[in-house]
Amino acid sequence: SSYCTIFLLSVSTRYYHRSSWASSSRQKRFLKKMMPVHYKLLNTMNIRRDTADHIISIIVKHRRALFIICAAFSLAVSLFNDALYLLGGPDAISTKEKPFVMCDRPTPLSYAIHPKMTQQVTYSGEPFVPRWPTQKKLLLLRKDDYLFGHIGNQINSLLHAYDYARDHQLELGTTFHGWVIEAIQFMGYESNDNKELRNEIRNELGITIIRNSTDLVGYDEVIQLSAKDLYFYKSPGDNWESNMNFHIGILRRIFLRYNRALGYAHHGLRAINVCRTIDDLFHGSGSSMKYTVIHSRFMEGRAQFKLNQLAKTSGLTPKGALEMSPKYIRMILKPLGMLEHPIVLFSDGELPSVEEGLLRDPVIGPKLIVLGNKTSLTGPDTALAMLSDVYIGNPASVTSGYIARSRHALGYNEEQTYMFRKEHKDNWISVCNEKCIFNPWVMSTNLV
Repeated sequence: SSYCTIFLLSVSTRYYHRSSWASSSRQKRFLKKMMPVHYKLLNTMNIRRDTADHIISIIVKHRRALFIICAAFSLAVSLFNDALYLLGGPDAISTKEKPFVMCDRPTPLSYAIHPKMTQQVTYSGEPFVPRWPTQKKLLLLRKDDYLFGHIGNQINSLLHAYDYARDHQLELGTTFHGWVIEAIQFMGYESNDNKELRNEIRNELGITIIRNSTDLVGYDEVIQLSAKDLYFYKSPGDNWESNMNFHIGILRRIFLRYNRALGYAHHGLRAINVCRTIDDLFHGSGSSMKYTVIHSRFMEGRAQFKLNQLAKTSGLTPKGALEMSPKYIRMILKPLGMLEHPIVLFSDGELPSVEEGLLRDPVIGPKLIVLGNKTSLTGPDTALAMLSDVYIGNPASVTSGYIARSRHALGYNEEQTYMFRKEHKDNWISVCNEKCIFNPWVMSTNLV
């Protein structure tokens, strides 16, 4: 319809300035750029001047009616698209996906945000909308007196809150200054406008921000649960794969809004740039740098107990993820050609033999970057691990589990994320596929 309008304007101009049109290079350049088809048509008119003048005089005489026709045509196209959307649903309007780039590093994930329904995102052809059947009841995630555990614990509690709400047909709500917003803004959703942020969290994550008691009017029932309550919640039955897909959709939505220190967090301080560790380590070459991250955790001895329990449910050999020996690391990285690239070690510093063994190794040592004494990881540290070419983690750690889930959400496959390994003869093999980290029956011993 816009082409139609421009064409009529150009034809009118041709009628009133017929003597100068052919020599008007500016008008020709404009038409050549804006509407090449009509430009060729006008060239044809210049060749057949008598015929063109006759047609143009008719168009100019009835130009008002033709402009109305063009406007009606434009409106009809718009109404047709709306009808197509309403009748065919959100999937009726196709949207072109694009690769997701985080901290200038391309990920395997592709996505598209729906033009008519911004709360829907399509990932690799699969639509995701954070909605579920609800009654007039609210699950309120209240502000706790203290933060429960590390970021892995808090994210698990948040994802379990979705499970609880979906299982019981509840709407999901939270206070603005609490652990839920803290967990979300650990990686994403910085903002310069709290009102806009509340709308975005409602539309894009399905969580209503409760500001005061007035916001609770209209609910027949309000159920309040803490982060610790929700952390130990397990959906009944065997629908964990449905929950897994929903969890992946929520994680992806948060990552699409990853923080670059361009806005503020809920407490009023500038949000942390989650790309900072990548930028600091690789000095501007992070977009193309190949690297591995090793996450070693001893957790005051609790890691040994948890790995022994996980061995029963997954088949892994505990000493692999616990000791992170040079042989264990080499057998993963050598087939991938990653021994020639930087290897970053995150460690809580409680098992010095891990760091010492890797530093002494003649192959691994020269490539090793040690970021030790980290009992918890920051947002930038977590992003470094999430976006690594290869990640070798400890499934006894909830933070390591959060990183592995995030990598799965971003499209990294099981040959890029190593959590469950079994010693077989003189070799190490992967057991329990990449979905194991989402399976509550496998991870049920991984509590705190």
